[in-house]
Amino acid sequence: MITKQALGNMLFGMADILRDKVEDYKSYILSLLFFKRLSDNYQWEIEHEKEQFIIDYVREPSPRELDVIAKKKHDFTIPDGCFWDDVRLAPIDKKNEKLDAAVTAIAEQNIDKDGKYVLKGIINTVRWNEPAPDGSGRKKLDPEVLTNLINYLSAVDLSNNNVTVDVLGDAYEYLIKRFADENKGGTMAGQFYTPQEVVDIIVRYLKPQKGETVYDPTCGSGGFLLNAAKYARASYDTQKSIRLFGQELVWNTWAICNINMILHGLDARIEQGDTIRYPKFKSEENELELRTFDKVMANFPFSMENWAQNGEPKKDKKGNTVNKKDGTPQIEYKKEFTDPYNRLVYGVPPYSNGDFAFLQHIIASLDDKGKAGVVCPQGVLFRGQPEKTEEEDGQNRKADVEYTIRRGFLQGVDFKQHVNIIDAIVVLPGNLFYGTTIPGAIIFFDKNKPEERKNKVLMVYAAKKGWYREEANMSVLEPQDVLRISTILESWGDEEKAKHWIKHQKNRLHIRIEEELDFQLSEIENDTKEELAKQTEKLAKAKLALQTKAENGKKPTAGELKAVEAAQKALDKLTSDKAARETAFREKAEKIRQAIADVENELMQMFADPELRKRYFSIVDMDEIEENEFNLNIPRYVDTFEPEEQIDLKEAIADFQKAMQMESDAEKELEELLKSINN
Repeated sequence: MITKQALGNMLFGMADILRDKVEDYKSYILSLLFFKRLSDNYQWEIEHEKEQFIIDYVREPSPRELDVIAKKKHDFTIPDGCFWDDVRLAPIDKKNEKLDAAVTAIAEQNIDKDGKYVLKGIINTVRWNEPAPDGSGRKKLDPEVLTNLINYLSAVDLSNNNVTVDVLGDAYEYLIKRFADENKGGTMAGQFYTPQEVVDIIVRYLKPQKGETVYDPTCGSGGFLLNAAKYARASYDTQKSIRLFGQELVWNTWAICNINMILHGLDARIEQGDTIRYPKFKSEENELELRTFDKVMANFPFSMENWAQNGEPKKDKKGNTVNKKDGTPQIEYKKEFTDPYNRLVYGVPPYSNGDFAFLQHIIASLDDKGKAGVVCPQGVLFRGQPEKTEEEDGQNRKADVEYTIRRGFLQGVDFKQHVNIIDAIVVLPGNLFYGTTIPGAIIFFDKNKPEERKNKVLMVYAAKKGWYREEANMSVLEPQDVLRISTILESWGDEEKAKHWIKHQKNRLHIRIEEELDFQLSEIENDTKEELAKQTEKLAKAKLALQTKAENGKKPTAGELKAVEAAQKALDKLTSDKAARETAFREKAEKIRQAIADVENELMQMFADPELRKRYFSIVDMDEIEENEFNLNIPRYVDTFEPEEQIDLKEAIADFQKAMQMESDAEKELEELLKSINN
């Protein structure tokens, strides 16, 4: 059986074949991988069912029974002539056409009991036979490149005989992350990938329960849904104990998400379309009412301009487009947006920024006891101005809509219900998300808050320097950073709850660390096995040559002695390099374990010190929030000031005096040197 990283590395090697050959090459790789999986598993399913038949009936199946097995025992149907080998064996000049025809036929053949095409737009999302745009008659994807791609992937069996669902699904996730890492600064990366650590924080705080529904309105490649299923499996022994729903606008990303769900063996419904204008999950009784869910998890596109698609580029008097400083066109909004689904009950957000449109969609998608965890830009915490009278500041100013919406989240639609649905806020480090540098936060909503929390909001400050790893163009949350955030969220200031949570999470994290270490060590073993074997054999041959000469009473030549020496050095270097890599991973694992222990001690000290708590979190009541005019900017509630490092004055003076003395001694030495030269 192949390991997930070995498979992942092999699959990512396909990127080297496709890079610079087509745009968005991840879709080509992931779609081809899916086709190969279906084809390989189809053959395996027949053999597996045949073996089971023999066990059950103690005889070989008849030709008719074998035909039934071949036709009925599959998750998906593959028509004759549309298997992987049919494409692989096609002539090069027919390869593109054959592949395109095969995946199109598979898409057409797989229809569920409701008449829905379950693979259409998924397995055939890539146009393999698309002509080159220059009108030359060539293919957009060169047939030789496609042939190399197919031959490369043909080397691995993707059936259940060689790859489990978990390994295949994890390798697929590994690929998605690699693609995102490769395009960290690009907008596409942010559209389909949310950092795993952020997903983990949200899933573990919301805790999907058995029988619940989980929804992501902007699901990308499906990270939230997938991790909710993993949480369910760890908690209830089956990932299908919860039902998954998602919607995604971008066609290719929608296809990738569907493939992700299928490869992981999940029963998920993923729809394509614009969530704000055309939500796909609606009440069965009323087409103009949204379906509601138990849990919603989302990372919507930050600050989307023209979210209602009711704006047009501004034109000057000559009819030319007026651009902003960044070169993009200015947008004029001439039409009002009317929401037929009655989601914008707190107010219609500015058409130039869709943050509060997505947030209101999420709130409307929660049932009466529903909870949500939403990644959003920090601006939603404080954007917008309250009403001011002339007596207050010398001017009359109406409250703007973003202020009104945020206040509505805290006090209810008409500000009189005193219904606060904001449960907790986590302010995250900047540069944490792919495709944007906008600082992010997590807002947790709860429509059924416990009585003791109804008029309170937990504010968590997780952007403190040193509480995340800074890379060249991104910030990264480490396991100990996630532990710190999740502990504060879980405990809500209760030290005993924090102790219990840390104990449970430490065990989980230590198991993961050991699993990752074992995995990395096995990968090193696999990486070096062949080269070490070759070099060992080479050394043995060189030594054998010396032994043979010695047995024949002959002296070895200088070249033969040098060959043994060189072979030994090469083997020693390979062995040493392998040991160094293993040591590096062991040290890294130990460093993470120690960091987790340090955070545990740090948190216990924090809970014991009321003054220190203020630097981590604050449980804020509604009176204080109202005093701050419903501004939720974290520095108003948590001490985010970074204290300067304390300096020991006596030690500093001693160091200064020592430096002055060294300077004086150096001057004397220079004077004496100059005198000796002059004499």
